[in-house]
Amino acid sequence: MALSVLTPEEVQHKLLEKSYAAQETYYAMYSTWWGGVVKKPAMMLVPIDDHLVHRGDGVLEAIKVVDNRAFLLDEHLQRLVDSAAQISLPLPMSKEEMKKVILETTEISGAKDALLRLYISRGPGGFTTNPYDSVASQMYLVITSLKPMAEEKYQKGVSIGKSAIPPKDPWFARIKSCNYLQNVLMKKESVDRKLDFTVGFTQEGFLTESSTENIVILDKDSNLVRPKLHQILKGTTMMRAFELAESLKTQGLIKGIQERDLHENEIRNAKEVMMIGTTLDVLPVSSYEGAKIGEGVQGPVAKQLLQLLKEDIKRGPKSTPVKA
Repeated sequence: MALSVLTPEEVQHKLLEKSYAAQETYYAMYSTWWGGVVKKPAMMLVPIDDHLVHRGDGVLEAIKVVDNRAFLLDEHLQRLVDSAAQISLPLPMSKEEMKKVILETTEISGAKDALLRLYISRGPGGFTTNPYDSVASQMYLVITSLKPMAEEKYQKGVSIGKSAIPPKDPWFARIKSCNYLQNVLMKKESVDRKLDFTVGFTQEGFLTESSTENIVILDKDSNLVRPKLHQILKGTTMMRAFELAESLKTQGLIKGIQERDLHENEIRNAKEVMMIGTTLDVLPVSSYEGAKIGEGVQGPVAKQLLQLLKEDIKRGPKSTPVKA
């Protein structure tokens, strides 16, 4: 077998020649390694020896843009900064500089509705586990299409089940790192089981989270409850939703707002269960392990909380215009 040694020109030609369906949803990519933006999906590349690639050594965020407004941009960037600090990963630029790059790249992409996938990597420089081999940390930002969940799911709810995948250690669970093997396996598990999501539990039997979503409940006493932020990621959308939920108390829809350990039986006995995340907003759960939750459809709290969040995304103080 005679292997071809390709010239740079031949490699570029082959890259541009190859394509697959997902590339149609990639609008633009900014890279500190290249020092600019590319709009051809085939050229959206990362060095193979970047520790992000072969060790998962980096942190990430996913930021939603709706009608040219980036939702919770500052909160996502602060969590990125905090995650990077936790693993002693220096930022390639300041938070304010990152914000400017994000908004400008989004504007260049031409997308009014998009999902911004932001990565800070340890950078290229070798294939060992030694982080000091890397030449410098890098930032990669990919602007992709925003694919909403089917409207039917918001009306009829989604099915969830108990995950068999062990949750992350508490220290790692609170860092949004690029080591997503457990998250991947949870998603595979839900697809294989023909469920919309699976949710995790600690060894003590406490509810954690889903693959990339938080889960909250309206308990039998009408308290809106989220799991303790001990072994889960502090979801930006969840935290904002709980701020907005304060108004539901005055409306009499909920009695109170709590953060506490939740057991599996509390999911089964809840009045409502909701998945909350960047791409989902507030999604009602209609069944757990085949058993109906509440009325088996979107409940009044999920409906109202979704509406509050949608209004906040469009006009709220946490929504940043892409172009000033």
